[in-house]
Amino acid sequence: MNLNRRHFVVLGGATSLLAATGISFGAEWPSKPVTVISAYPPGGSADAVTRFLAEALSKILKQDFVTENVAGAAGSLAAGQIARAAPDGYTFLVTGSAPLGVNKIVQKNLAYDPLVDLTPISILGETPIILTGSKNAPVSTLKEFIEYARKNPGKVNVGNPGAGTKAHLVAASLGNIVGVELNHIPYKGTGPLMPDLLGGHLDFACDTSTSYIPHVRDGSIKGIAVSSAKRMEKLPETPTIAESGVEGLENYNATGWFAAAGPKGMDPAIVEKLSTSINDWLKTPEAREKLDSIGMTPVAGTPEQLFKAMQVEIDEVIPLVEAGLVNPT
Repeated sequence: MNLNRRHFVVLGGATSLLAATGISFGAEWPSKPVTVISAYPPGGSADAVTRFLAEALSKILKQDFVTENVAGAAGSLAAGQIARAAPDGYTFLVTGSAPLGVNKIVQKNLAYDPLVDLTPISILGETPIILTGSKNAPVSTLKEFIEYARKNPGKVNVGNPGAGTKAHLVAASLGNIVGVELNHIPYKGTGPLMPDLLGGHLDFACDTSTSYIPHVRDGSIKGIAVSSAKRMEKLPETPTIAESGVEGLENYNATGWFAAAGPKGMDPAIVEKLSTSINDWLKTPEAREKLDSIGMTPVAGTPEQLFKAMQVEIDEVIPLVEAGLVNPT
């Protein structure tokens, strides 16, 4: 489940080919405002990174990059809209991994194929997944959570920002490894999930960490565990899953990732120009500071590396589906 550096192996000389063909066709782009679509509602990680990126690209490319939220179906509504958009470089998507990978497996009637109908542009960053509990949740540690789930099989509700999202898959794999049955509750993004958790209408949530950091810090929700190999700097008191002392989880490590993609058939020169601009920004102290503020680590990468990551994401969900832990809908 972990997105690590092995997923970012450059495939054959395709990058040099893009560079070689890029300048002549993409030199005039962008000559008008560009729409950057976030696949999730306002208030979550994807929305924040979309706005950061749009602001940065407006400065780098001397043109307006305008954000728009298109939420629903774990990001598939936005990705489907992008798949149908004109491949002229004036509309592209910023999203978590689900619409670019696992939705191909977990959504039966997906209106597009991410590996065929989208153009990979760039990885943007990665972030830990966090398991949290409401203020009045009956447990505070991962050990207690697992024991509680064992005593209440199929009755422990764990909210996630959408079926097939990395958070959903982390919760499913966690339950599978330790042998407990969890009831996964998909929401249409972090925005509608968070009020239920804060209000105590939902005991537990598994989600990307961004929106949860301030609430864990002020004690309005419990930080039970994070999925990364190391503790988060912004949540130093929240242990990792691996260090929670649960048998079978000693080496657990998984992160959610975010990326940019466009419609099939984009001019390689525009893809190269956009990818290069994004990667140049990701390497700046400004990008690191902004992404760190939402618990995300910048991860620069080529379109080919993103395509490889999309394939890996799809391959990793297939065993969960075969085991009946993730049910295609």
